[in-house]
Amino acid sequence: MNRGGARACSGTEFVAEMTATVWQLLDVRDAALAHLKDAVSRADMKELLRGALRAELEASEIAALWVPVTPELGARIAFARQCGDEARHYTLIERRLHELGGVAGVREAPSKLFRYLSGLGTTVERVAAAQFTREAVGYKANELFIAFCEEAGDRATARLYREEIQPDEKRHHEWGQNLLAELAAEPHAQAIARQAILTTLSLADDLRSLAAGRMLVETVPGC
Repeated sequence: MNRGGARACSGTEFVAEMTATVWQLLDVRDAALAHLKDAVSRADMKELLRGALRAELEASEIAALWVPVTPELGARIAFARQCGDEARHYTLIERRLHELGGVAGVREAPSKLFRYLSGLGTTVERVAAAQFTREAVGYKANELFIAFCEEAGDRATARLYREEIQPDEKRHHEWGQNLLAELAAEPHAQAIARQAILTTLSLADDLRSLAAGRMLVETVPGC
């Protein structure tokens, strides 16, 4: 990463640098897949989907929280569209949970990541943390969850994630890339965006579990 004393870079260059960093950190697919069979034997699909509902609800709520307080129109519209997408994901996952004989659980306390995101005060931090980083983490977790579902023989859930949820997650991350290139065009903005990215990665339970190779036993799908 560029540190103090390094040449200034454009917003586009900054995003390219941070994209490479994030995906390198998330590139743990092979290690996680090595533990897939053991994870399938121990995991509870209904419990995993209940956890996924929490993630989708928090993603929708945080985007909704930011819509009325975001002055930049492009970011405001992106947050509003993401809010709707995440709410749709919640509905789809809830329907699948009911098909499996499960019910949504009691609302849990907000996650550490939600509390962190809700305290961010600038648009560049919000975009960097949520759309750019959290959606990348969610995409990777979902990629592994699809493999888990296939191994478990639950092709309906795998198809739901592959066809309905993953395209949205990819698009959200791409919105984050485009917005971040505009918002992080100078050193101060890049510094606070970088910190938001690193903090989000450190708080993402999905990332910690995947990096340890604990394939979806202690973690759940992303958002």
